[in-house]
Amino acid sequence: MREAAAEFSYMKEEEINARTKTLAKTEELLKTLGSTVRYGNIGIEDYTDIAGGTYETAFSAVTFRISDGLRYIAYRGTDDQILGFYEDAELAYSFPIKAQIAALNYTNGIFDKYGGGFYLGGHSKGGNLALFSFVFTKYENKERVVTVYNNDGPGFPEEYAEELFTESNVKKIVNISPESSIVGRMLESKGEFIIVKSSSAGIAQHNVFTWLTNGNEFEKAEKFSPLSEYLEDTFTESLSELPPDVMKKTVQAIYSIAKSSGIDKLDDVNKASVLAVIANILERNKNEEGVSGEVNEILRTLAKSLIGSIDVFRYVPDPDLRSVYENVKEKLKEKVKNGGEISDDEET
Repeated sequence: MREAAAEFSYMKEEEINARTKTLAKTEELLKTLGSTVRYGNIGIEDYTDIAGGTYETAFSAVTFRISDGLRYIAYRGTDDQILGFYEDAELAYSFPIKAQIAALNYTNGIFDKYGGGFYLGGHSKGGNLALFSFVFTKYENKERVVTVYNNDGPGFPEEYAEELFTESNVKKIVNISPESSIVGRMLESKGEFIIVKSSSAGIAQHNVFTWLTNGNEFEKAEKFSPLSEYLEDTFTESLSELPPDVMKKTVQAIYSIAKSSGIDKLDDVNKASVLAVIANILERNKNEEGVSGEVNEILRTLAKSLIGSIDVFRYVPDPDLRSVYENVKEKLKEKVKNGGEISDDEET
């Protein structure tokens, strides 16, 4: 790590713009790691990168040698670009995807090549690849795994999750997600769950550089935010019930609307872009005939989630107001549960 940090060519201050801010932070992190006693002597081995013609064939991984008898296999995930969410969402309607098969083949090769114990882990799509590689590798390899870290990555489709997350498997799985997690609550995942605080709000919390630390630990939160819970109750459940072809159209529609609304990366989610999203959804509903009702319902849910990502409590942190909001939300949920419908006024 020390040698890699010394040889890496860092970006000059004048070259850093909004689009490359996360990359610049990554470079700064590498330089810091290389200068420390704890990380400087870690070995970097067996890097691989596969880039195909479609999103689902993109795969990259590297193995870090902590000591002669202990290694960490890291699977690359997504960055702060909205394209990353497209990659994550593909996992909902196509299983397995080519990247998952590539990850399993890479993992089995590393197990065959080296002795000792292993950690597996990754962020976003990389966390899903770590889960997939672990649950599908052979029993002898699983015995050598210490822990699997899924850092705000999606799980598996419901019809597969029950069989894959066995009692013995979940004992080694740790899921780490921010309070307003969206990607990390897509599909089904099991194991230990750690909720961490973030310096950002809403969808932007997916960026690991916003996760807060206290010494050598994350600052933990007691529960997920109302936004994350809302998405878990609506958006994620809706996706799990859709046929694969409708789900694919939904994901493509979401990506298209985000792009046309000026949202290329997580930091682009603001009041102006939310209004653009709503306008684009309304325009889409007006101009496209024969569009699946399920797709449009999910798009409306997406608009609500983006509004929620602005996080009103960040600007009005009144505990009494939060209490009122929670009470109203619970009453409306109970009404729906009992077969009632929420009126437009009640929803507002």
